[in-house]
Amino acid sequence: MEIKQKFDSVDGSFETSTGRIVCVPNKKYSEVSLCFRENMNIPFAKIKLHSENLAKDADEVFEDAVKLGMEIERRWHLSPNKL
Repeated sequence: MEIKQKFDSVDGSFETSTGRIVCVPNKKYSEVSLCFRENMNIPFAKIKLHSENLAKDADEVFEDAVKLGMEIERRWHLSPNKL
């Protein structure tokens, strides 16, 4: 499936059936993003395993968020039924 995006300084679209999903952890901000990788990482989701927006909560579950992101990435690439 072709997906259009609208980011500054980026043209074109990406294809979900051939594209790769990558888990992108950012320890500095305790954030984990899921991205489509084309010529750049195109973020489409953040993994948040805490209810409060407190740094200590984000730090506490950061490693588990990375594990979940890596598992989603792994399963995406195993799935033969990508759109």
